[in-house]
Amino acid sequence: MPDLLQLFREKAEELVGAINRKGGVRSMIEGLRRQMAVADRRRTMSKVKSELRRLDRQITEMITAVGVQAVGLHEANKLSSPELQPLCQHILELRAALAQQEAELAMLEATVTEIPEKRLCPTCKRPLPSEGTFCPYCGARVLAREESPFCIYCGARLRPDSRFCPKCGQAV
Repeated sequence: MPDLLQLFREKAEELVGAINRKGGVRSMIEGLRRQMAVADRRRTMSKVKSELRRLDRQITEMITAVGVQAVGLHEANKLSSPELQPLCQHILELRAALAQQEAELAMLEATVTEIPEKRLCPTCKRPLPSEGTFCPYCGARVLAREESPFCIYCGARLRPDSRFCPKCGQAV
């Protein structure tokens, strides 16, 4: 039995020696160390990049704050820097244009709700004139337009087939 163990031990040492001679175990350990070093560098680079992004965001926020402060000083006629005067004036013009566009949009949205829907012929689905009892395209008899109902909660005009008020959302 001791001969068998001795033989096994010798063969194992011989195998490990052969692997080491070819650089197997050592090269694997060296490779792992290199990969760990590369991973550490990447992790460090990632942390530094994250910190750079954070600092860049802070700089952008501070530049915005300085700009807001400069525009406020310009509006109060307390800005003494001639270099910033045209920039601040341009920002004020843009604000005025924005307010004008918002007002125009509000007017357009108000007029959209005032435009009545056109009636369609139930037979040929073409638009019908506001008055008349027959379709000018197919001759089908058209019933007079019934007045659309109003919401009992907010008074908004409802379509004849509405289940909910488009203004307040209540069920009708």
